[in-house]
Amino acid sequence: MKKVLEVVISSKDSNKDLWSKSIESARNTIHTRDMSDDELIKIAMGSADPISFNTVIKLIYRFTRTNPNGHQGVECFFNSVDESPYSLSQWIEAIEFFSHWLDENKRTTPWPTLLGYLSCCTESPENKNIKHNLKHLLKDMLETYGYEG
Repeated sequence: MKKVLEVVISSKDSNKDLWSKSIESARNTIHTRDMSDDELIKIAMGSADPISFNTVIKLIYRFTRTNPNGHQGVECFFNSVDESPYSLSQWIEAIEFFSHWLDENKRTTPWPTLLGYLSCCTESPENKNIKHNLKHLLKDMLETYGYEG
């Protein structure tokens, strides 16, 4: 695992120390029964920066603390990505945006509900003829329809 993480960290352009600390903290925080090393690495590789990585890890961690089968949160995340036309990177970017939006509006939402809203965004009629950037699509959906989750 350590060698793979070194490869992940070295593939990132900047903030290598922050990346290292973030990945190490994630591995120490989320038990391997809830997130495998491979899943952790996939999220790190799909994250543009340590901040977006930490946001996703924080949300998954919250789910694992309130659910006896914490791995369901990770499975739900990767299944949502796999069932959409969007990349893991775009999902992570949108999740970070959504998390900030929730914070700014002094709101919280369960992890599966957040993922469900994003999945609905990917299937929206506004996204059928022209594939929009997922973060921008989410922003438009929040402005137009709000969020009840």
